[in-house]
Amino acid sequence: MKLLYCNNCQDVFRLHKTTSSCRCSDSGGHYKTDGLNAIYYGPAVPLGFTNGSFNYARERQPEWGKGEPFTAFVIPKVCPTMELVDLSDYIEVDEDELMERAEVDKKIKKIKIKNVFKDEK
Repeated sequence: MKLLYCNNCQDVFRLHKTTSSCRCSDSGGHYKTDGLNAIYYGPAVPLGFTNGSFNYARERQPEWGKGEPFTAFVIPKVCPTMELVDLSDYIEVDEDELMERAEVDKKIKKIKIKNVFKDEK
């Protein structure tokens, strides 16, 4: 799981397939279509959770006490899965655009399936 910490407003927020931003809107970003790589902007520090460690801790959440630790880390400034861009170069992704992409992907899949069963002459 990837998160961003905004150095201006100290907000921590999770990235989604659509654009997410902090309370002050100075930092934001989204996951790319592959669901692994992300693009972000602003005075943000990217953070990561080790998903397995987080899920293990979540499933073992105690009733009281210190809590169950999990692995979180600051993602390096140079990282192949996190692309920092200037705000002027960032292209926002909204829900409508995401739905349009899904429709196009669905049509492409149908065409590919259709072509598999097409008789060759």
